[in-house]
Amino acid sequence: MKLILVLSLAFLACSQAKEVGIRRYDGYQVYSVNADTKEKYQVLWDVYMNNEGVLDFWTDPAIGKATDVMVPPQEEAAFKLLLEKNGISYEVKIGNVQEIIDEEKAENDQARQARSGESRIGWTAYSTYAEIESFVQDLPSINSIASVQSIGTSYENRNLYAVKISTSPNNRKAILIDANIHAREWITSATATWILNELVTKTAQYGEVLEGIDYYIIPSINVDGYEYSRTSDRMWRKTRSVNSGSTCRGCDPNRNFPFQFGGEGTSSSPCSDTFKGPSALSEKETKAVADYVNGLLSSNVNILAYVSFHSYGQYWLLPWGYTANAYPVDYSQQLSLGNAAISAIQAVHGTRYVTGTGADVLYGVGGASDDWAKNIGIKYTVTAEMRDTGRYGFVLPPAQIIPNAEETMAALTEVAKRVRSE
Repeated sequence: MKLILVLSLAFLACSQAKEVGIRRYDGYQVYSVNADTKEKYQVLWDVYMNNEGVLDFWTDPAIGKATDVMVPPQEEAAFKLLLEKNGISYEVKIGNVQEIIDEEKAENDQARQARSGESRIGWTAYSTYAEIESFVQDLPSINSIASVQSIGTSYENRNLYAVKISTSPNNRKAILIDANIHAREWITSATATWILNELVTKTAQYGEVLEGIDYYIIPSINVDGYEYSRTSDRMWRKTRSVNSGSTCRGCDPNRNFPFQFGGEGTSSSPCSDTFKGPSALSEKETKAVADYVNGLLSSNVNILAYVSFHSYGQYWLLPWGYTANAYPVDYSQQLSLGNAAISAIQAVHGTRYVTGTGADVLYGVGGASDDWAKNIGIKYTVTAEMRDTGRYGFVLPPAQIIPNAEETMAALTEVAKRVRSE
């Protein structure tokens, strides 16, 4: 049965490789699957590694934890039979993915219409990248604590920006934030821009965040993928580069960094959503980020924390994330900060996060930006997997942008306190 499913999926991958029009997800369901033994996990892992991206694993397989899998209607019967034959329990988490995409779009359109005529972006709706770019470019004119730098261009020649926030030339410590490395994780760039706006327009309110610390914030890394997810395929995850010898485009930029490149949770297939790329830093976007961070460090910028914004699941994931049961020598400090951060998050709106190493809490990931940052000497590194855990997954309603950002700011305040004490 497993072989039949894999062959079916491989055939479908070829048929879907050419991109035409706006992709719809009518009848697609998201299954929450629980592989509670090593044997059941192996069945799920085999499908994950061989399905060529037709089954969309919204979360990677893990033993004893729910794995969310988006299943197209034509594969539903085969997938359910595979699970049942192997005694793998499941439930349908989202009954029709297109419905939640339509709901998100309707809410977004309504909020954008309400803001019609306003020159700056708002956080009741998700913005286009052009709007984000305009917002970022305008920040220094609002407050001189902000300075903007183009750190490179994307595959499709969009500018990649980093914003420095500095209240004093005497600041000796720094925090770096990256966001939107995965295209469909819209909440991440929305949160990063909200934080920028708060710091620039309400500076006096954020003494605990700003005192003595400079911020370097990259509000959107995967800019081509983000725009493609807005205009053509809401579930698009990867970059948009052309892969030699394949009709499938892009790689997973959070598998493309040099540390543990090609390790766990990565694929060598260009059609996979976790395709690592042909080589480390093969993508213009990841190379721009790596060059920028390395440039700051070589200029003696004392970056003590690196926070990578992702969604979803509500996790505060610590190093090391590349494999289970691996811990840096300062893990107790990482964990104490993680516990402080998730307590601060819960205090805002009652949202509960879980902390621990990425590989222990979820699954191993090679070539990720947070582990790479830790490996090059940045002390505190984290992947912040934002809302939610329930019905929406990646398709978080715009009404949750501000609440999510508020609780993220609370966590960032804890990071700032820790960095200040170092």
